Parts: sequence; C-alpha cells; structure tokens
Amino acid sequence: MWRLLWRFIVVSFGFLLAGCAGLLALTFLGGREISGQIASDTDTDPILSLIADILGMLQFAINLGPALTLVPALALIIIGEVGRIRSAIYYLLSGGAAFIAMPLLYITGDGITGSVNPRYLTIFAAAGFIAGFIYWAAAGRKA
Repeated sequence: MWRLLWRFIVVSFGFLLAGCAGLLALTFLGGREISGQIASDTDTDPILSLIADILGMLQFAINLGPALTLVPALALIIIGEVGRIRSAIYYLLSGGAAFIAMPLLYITGDGITGSVNPRYLTIFAAAGFIAGFIYWAAAGRKA
C-alpha cells in the first residue's frame, strides 16, 4: 500500500515538474519566435530588442493558454506507468507527440480551418521533448 502511495507521489511530482519545464521551454522558445517577428518591425536597438523579447514571451504565453491541455501528456504517462516502460526514448517521443497534439486538438476542436505554422509545431515538439526527458529523469526511469 505504501509503495503504491509513494509511486503516486513520485509520478505526480514528475508530472508537475515536467509540465513546468515544458511550459517554460514553450514560453521561451515561442517568445523568441514572436520577438523575432516583432524585432524585424523595429530598430535593432538593444533595449528595444529586450522589450521585444519580453513582449513576445508574454504574447505567446497569453495566446497559448487556451491551447494548453495536459490530457495527451497524462494519457501517455499513464500508459508508460501501467506498461512499466522505463525507456527514455518513449518519454522523449511521447512528450513531443503530446505537445504537438495540443495545437492540433485545439484547431480541430474549435472547427478552425487552416494549417498550423510548422515552426510552431517545431517549438511545441522541442518543449515536449524537454518535458518528456524531465519526466523520465524524475519518475519514468523507475516505472
């Protein structure tokens, strides 16, 4: 009984840690992409570039909020735990897949037509890889 309770605590902590790391990576990488677009419209003054970086990160995080759902990541973690999968590759790839699924689920769920910018999918995948690795390091390697 205690072992199951301890595993639940470890998995919850790993999920929280991976979610925070993934969100931080997603906000940073997405913010850099948005700030690059903003900076191209402004001068190359270092102060304006820093402000553009900050505004880009804020804009990406605010626009990203509705798209974030942790259901795909949670489902893949449950599969990994129940299947006792300890492979770092599984958690890296499933983290990337879960993060890529987020914008795709958001677009199809709202009935919005069009396509997703491939650069944004790359940003989501990179953040998912980071989150998957953090989860594996915190909890997945002892599944």
